[in-house]
Amino acid sequence: MKDPSAIEIRPARWGDAEHVAELLRLAPPTAGGPDDADSLLVSHVRTRVLALADGHVVGTCHYSGGAGHCAVIPPPRMLEWDDALAARLFRAAAALAAGRHRARLIQALTEPQGASPLARALEQAGFDRLAVLSYMRRPIRAEDRYLKPPPDLEWRPYSFFRHRLFAGTITATYADSLDCPRLSGLRPVSDTIETHKRTGAFSARTWRLAMAGGEPLGVGLLNENQGRGDLVYLGVVPAARHRGIGRAILERAIRDTAEMDLPQMGLAVDVSNTPALRLYEGAGFREIRRRLAWFVPGDLVKTL
Repeated sequence: MKDPSAIEIRPARWGDAEHVAELLRLAPPTAGGPDDADSLLVSHVRTRVLALADGHVVGTCHYSGGAGHCAVIPPPRMLEWDDALAARLFRAAAALAAGRHRARLIQALTEPQGASPLARALEQAGFDRLAVLSYMRRPIRAEDRYLKPPPDLEWRPYSFFRHRLFAGTITATYADSLDCPRLSGLRPVSDTIETHKRTGAFSARTWRLAMAGGEPLGVGLLNENQGRGDLVYLGVVPAARHRGIGRAILERAIRDTAEMDLPQMGLAVDVSNTPALRLYEGAGFREIRRRLAWFVPGDLVKTL
C-alpha cells in the first residue's frame, strides 16, 4: 500500500456513493471487529470519511450518531489493512461526529482480546479503553409475573413531572460506581437519559424509581429491544447499597418483562463490577458474549 501518511483523508460527498459501494464489496471484513461489524450502509454519506490514494477510494469509516450527543464508530473498511491508516480513519470519523453531530461521547467496540489490529489502530487514534462488557440474557418464565419485591418499597414510574427526580437519582447512583466509572461527568445526565430512552422502545411505565419513606433509593430503566426486555440501566444510591435494593429493582424489571409477554430479558455490565455480576448471575442471567468498549470525549478529538 502507498505510504499511509501520503493518503488523503476527507469527508465523503454525495457523488462518492458508487465508489464507496465498490469498496465495501471488495474490502475484506475487519479482523478483530464484532460479528456485526459489516453493517455499513452506503446511504451514510454525510457520516462517512474516505481514504483516497491517487483519487481512488482505498478505505472508509463512518460514525453512527445516537441520541444524547453520543456516537459509535464501527470498524473501518480498507482494501488492505494498515494500522496507521485505520487510526487516521478513526480520528477523522471521530472529528466528523464531534463536528456534525456535536457528539460529546464517541465510542467503538471490538472483540475482548486487546491485541488485535483493530485495537492497535484505536490506541494509535487516541481512544482509551473503557471496559470489557458482558452481554447477558435470561429466559422469562410464567412464574416471573408473580415476583414480589419487598413490601416496604414504593415504585414510581417515569413521567415528565418526575424527570428531575429521576435525573437526580441517576446522578446520585454514579457516586463510587463500579460500572464504567470513567464515563462519569463526560455528559450531562439529560444526555444520558436521552440515550437510554432511544435504546430500543422507551416505555415510561417500566422506568421505575424504588422509594422508601419518600426518599429515592435506586432506579431501574427497562425498555423493549428486539423482542426482549432490555435493562438499560440499574443503579442504587450509595446510602442504600448492600441492603438488597439492587435485587429488588432487578426483580421488578424481570416481572415487568414477563408482564410485557416478552420471552427474554437482557442487559450489559462492566465485568469489573463484581457485585453486579454476582447479582445478575444469581438471578439466572448468563453471558452470551463480551465486547471491549473504547471511548474518546468529543471535546478532545481536536487534540488527537
